[in-house]
Amino acid sequence: MYKIIVIGTSLSGKTTLIKSLRKISRYNISELDEKLTALNKGVFPKDIDYKHKILFPIIFSNLLKESSIIFFTNVWYFSERDLKKAHESGFKIVQLVASLDVLRDRNIERMKKGYEDMEKYLVDMVGYQKDIKRAGFVDKVIEANQPVDKVVKDLLSIVEINS
Repeated sequence: MYKIIVIGTSLSGKTTLIKSLRKISRYNISELDEKLTALNKGVFPKDIDYKHKILFPIIFSNLLKESSIIFFTNVWYFSERDLKKAHESGFKIVQLVASLDVLRDRNIERMKKGYEDMEKYLVDMVGYQKDIKRAGFVDKVIEANQPVDKVVKDLLSIVEINS
């Protein structure tokens, strides 16, 4: 059994990490955006209040019932109350952390491919990460500035320790 929530800012490498893990492992891996899209009839919801107040509580309730899962999420969805409940349900919280400079560089590269400019959110996202760590909700931190294979190795070692 393994119950892990991986929280990372936009551009921290969550999607890349998920793709790599799905190729090399048989772990139950889930991701918030996939769940939001599925609950919204196959379309990613744009309404922030609808995502946070209607869909996320359903996803969170279902997540707490899982016996083995690695669940990836962006920042801001989990309140401190949610993180406390997750801990009480046996989840370990893993933070995927990249420096602001790396996030900004990744943002520039993604914008060249037509993605939204995330610059206006980055400082607040990094601040959320610091806040939940300072509040004691983070069990492990993985540096996302390193190569993907190293991040995968670090996460798999956490999963194995908690299995």
